[in-house]
Amino acid sequence: MEKNINSLKLAYLGDAVYSFVVREYILNNYEQKYKMNDLHKVTSNIVCAKSQSEVIDYLIENNLLSEIEVEVYKNARNQHTHSKSKNSSIVDYRKATGFEALIAYDYYNDKNRFYELIEIIKSYIIKFIK
Repeated sequence: MEKNINSLKLAYLGDAVYSFVVREYILNNYEQKYKMNDLHKVTSNIVCAKSQSEVIDYLIENNLLSEIEVEVYKNARNQHTHSKSKNSSIVDYRKATGFEALIAYDYYNDKNRFYELIEIIKSYIIKFIK
């Protein structure tokens, strides 16, 4: 994948990658605790814009991102889009867009960093699991 892909395209891909990673994590760790429908609800709560916004805030506030990762996030966050979120604020939606772009960026450009970041995120998203 080319390194200079459009930010919104990165976010589109990052949405799918992050959703898959979260689903796999939930299934592997909580399958015995929840019924299938409840697994879906737990996953939806984690991948929603509000939760992604909280995750990116956590990563930035704790200096867990490189300069280039912050740049990728901000570039995507600041892109103008014609889409709107049905269930979140525009601020959360834009932060989530930036977060998803960051996920795809690391996924395609540095798999080791991607997996490192995912492990950090997994330790944080536990708070969203009830």
